[in-house]
Amino acid sequence: MYSVSGALRAVADLAALEQCRMIHGHAVVTGFDKNVIVGSALVDGYGKSGLVSDARKVFDENIAVMNIVGWNALMAGYAQQGDSSSVIKLFQSMANVRFVPDEYSFLAALSGFYNAGLVGESEIWLKRMKLEYGIEPGLEHYTCLIGALGKAGRLEDAERIATTMPFNPDAAVWRSLLSSCAHHGVADMALRMARRLLELDPNDDSAYTIAANVLSVAGRWSEVADMRKLMKDRRVKKEVGKSWIEVKGEVHMFMAGDRKHERTEEIFEKLAELMESIEKLGYKPVWDEMLHEVGKGEKKEALWYHSEKLALAYGIVSGAAPAGKPMRIIKNLRICKDCHEAFKYISRAIDKEIIVRDVNRYHKFLNGSCTCGDIW
Repeated sequence: MYSVSGALRAVADLAALEQCRMIHGHAVVTGFDKNVIVGSALVDGYGKSGLVSDARKVFDENIAVMNIVGWNALMAGYAQQGDSSSVIKLFQSMANVRFVPDEYSFLAALSGFYNAGLVGESEIWLKRMKLEYGIEPGLEHYTCLIGALGKAGRLEDAERIATTMPFNPDAAVWRSLLSSCAHHGVADMALRMARRLLELDPNDDSAYTIAANVLSVAGRWSEVADMRKLMKDRRVKKEVGKSWIEVKGEVHMFMAGDRKHERTEEIFEKLAELMESIEKLGYKPVWDEMLHEVGKGEKKEALWYHSEKLALAYGIVSGAAPAGKPMRIIKNLRICKDCHEAFKYISRAIDKEIIVRDVNRYHKFLNGSCTCGDIW
């Protein structure tokens, strides 16, 4: 059972759905699927693969033997999708079967509120954690509150908590605030957050890129140039974007403009077809600051052939997701604004749910919208 659960934890970290299903099948044959340790690992594996409905099915089948680890795993699965109402229902149900919530239970609740953009609930539950349950919040709990405040535009409150909480803010805290500043177009504060992040990690390429983007939107081109120069002087290179899609147990990886795949011609044809169809639905390209010096035709081509779009096109031509099943893509970086916008329209055009796990969170695109509420 420890071997099986260990393998499931590994595939959960990789969001490797087909491998999770294969190990699940092995667990059924050997009878380990009814073991509490394997059962909780299965819930975690399906949840981190983005298929919370499958995680819930395993949970319900094993609810009689499920321990708090399994309850927390399912709550975390819902939280990743921003489904805070399901998280809270589970939290309350857990109390009914006499399980006492721990720090991970509250982390799931706060993550759900953060991903759903519910700042009021985040503040209330952080207080409940201390006053009602006697659990001292950790850095990750405060990070969820700071992120929720940032999403809501309460940037000064978020920074105040970051600088007064009983922990030294880590890179995740400043990166979250930097992203919030960029979303709300607060250039001065974004620059300050970028500097704080770079104090901790001078090689964090996202700090330079996000700061340059928000400064460019504000038309502060000299500072954009300074940020680029600083990045160049420190020999920091922007991490190459990569996207993965799993088809019949085999993982296919794409980079921007990638033409190495054996079905490249079909992929590019399908992508052109998709982009043309969503333009008719009202899609308009979202230009990245780093493309501002490129010609319009080159810009369009550069946006079209991002790694996540290529992975999606391959998923469609290869039949990766049968009818009624979501398309699943993993990306090593934050999904770009244009791909995010395009995926919303594509989910309408092909009438299919698309799940993208990027470096920040899970995005579930369906019927022209995303569960992140366009803030990530």
